[in-house]
Amino acid sequence: MSLSVLSLSQLYPGVATPTEGVFVHQRLSSLPPEIDVRVWRLPPWFPFLRPRRGPPTETVGALSVESVPFLYAPGLFKGRDGHCLWRALRERSPGDADVIDAHFAFPVGWAAVRFARAHDLPVVITLRGTEPRYAADPARRARILEAVRSADRLIAVSTSLADFAVELGADPTRITVVGNGVDAERFHPGDPAPARQRLGIDSDAKVLLTVGGLTERKGVARVLEIMPRLLDTNPSLVYVVAGGGGPEGDETARLHAMTRKMGLTKHVRFLGNVAHADLPDVYRAADAFVLATRNEGWANALQESVATGLPTVATDVGGNREVLHDGAAGQVVPFGDAAALTDATLHALSGAIDRDAVAAIGQARSWTRVGRETADVLLDAAGRTAEVHP
Repeated sequence: MSLSVLSLSQLYPGVATPTEGVFVHQRLSSLPPEIDVRVWRLPPWFPFLRPRRGPPTETVGALSVESVPFLYAPGLFKGRDGHCLWRALRERSPGDADVIDAHFAFPVGWAAVRFARAHDLPVVITLRGTEPRYAADPARRARILEAVRSADRLIAVSTSLADFAVELGADPTRITVVGNGVDAERFHPGDPAPARQRLGIDSDAKVLLTVGGLTERKGVARVLEIMPRLLDTNPSLVYVVAGGGGPEGDETARLHAMTRKMGLTKHVRFLGNVAHADLPDVYRAADAFVLATRNEGWANALQESVATGLPTVATDVGGNREVLHDGAAGQVVPFGDAAALTDATLHALSGAIDRDAVAAIGQARSWTRVGRETADVLLDAAGRTAEVHP
């Protein structure tokens, strides 16, 4: 049964934002062919700041993407972002959409509920991990509560987020957990030599990898702090960081300064933002992966790491334990426990972990499966008969 979906997201890849919201694009691209999708990218703008350049409309993959900017005040009155976004949306028409698909509860989900109600349309909001952090701000918390209680259906990318939505008062019967997937044709084990050669890393070096934005939340500084202890056991260790600044902030200068102050310049490589198409080689160049993050919804980098067969370590926050299958595909450690992070990372670097077994777990969740599960929720929200898929 055909369905027309209008998807709204602040983060979406394109000419000006190639590394932002790749996970949103992957899920929308994986929807079955009977689901027709249009995307509105919702970039914030402010008159005195240089906007991110990009065409007002473009095609990303096979999807049509239109830019709908909204006014915001950087760093101020963040509880008002939803109202600013709603003002931008209400001047527009959803066209032939049967359902509104919104990503993140605030500000997009909150504004999407109003937009959908104004046009007598159902709305599905996906909770992707910012919600617990934003809910700590009383102004944004009120909007998040309203969004999760008002949406026709909620998709949570992890059970921890679903539980959080229930704590906020969402009806548990309207929540479906749909974790992200991985492209196993691209993210799989392989010969590290060509990848290391391209990156200029010695073949006999031990390589530890983090993929993620250079923000405090992602925890690169927490890994740098344990590097001296890692080097005691692995003197040839190289810590590779793939990622740059983004909407959450940019700690590039601080992390580079920290690296110099600690005398780690020869042992740390900052690659900056890496195109998603080039990430498989970066993973294959590594011996182990670490993500010392403060909070997550569903960390796509963990999923990709596991699918590539890397021994993986992550903090026990958000959906990390789910991505790592309760320890079967990687080790989780308490957040803020530097000793546990050190011990787990040393074990990951030891070569004692069966990488093929790790990869088999990681590759089991395909984007095709994610697309089918998502389609069922969208169809149900629109009052159509949803199919049940294994």
